[in-house]
Amino acid sequence: MSMKAKYTTISEAFDILSKEKEHNDFEKENLSYTEAFLKYKGKDARKAVDYLMSEFKLQEKVAVKLVDLKPGTKEELTVILSTYGVMLSEEDLNKVEDYFND
Repeated sequence: MSMKAKYTTISEAFDILSKEKEHNDFEKENLSYTEAFLKYKGKDARKAVDYLMSEFKLQEKVAVKLVDLKPGTKEELTVILSTYGVMLSEEDLNKVEDYFND
């Protein structure tokens, strides 16, 4: 049996962790971390990931990172994409920037 990796946004991790009534110390720490860095609600985060993957043909791990960090400028966006070896056209960079700033 093989397992398929699924990248999860911080927002989705928060939703998963917050459903539990009791948490061990590790889960409490992770819940606190995810809550501190929430940029979207869980379902909105997944919609954003799906949009970035379909519209700009980004890998899931790249789209998840963008959603988690929600870059506010084209420069921030370019830095994040470059860490994954991804380059987008100026037009696409503008579209992604606009998407995150709406």
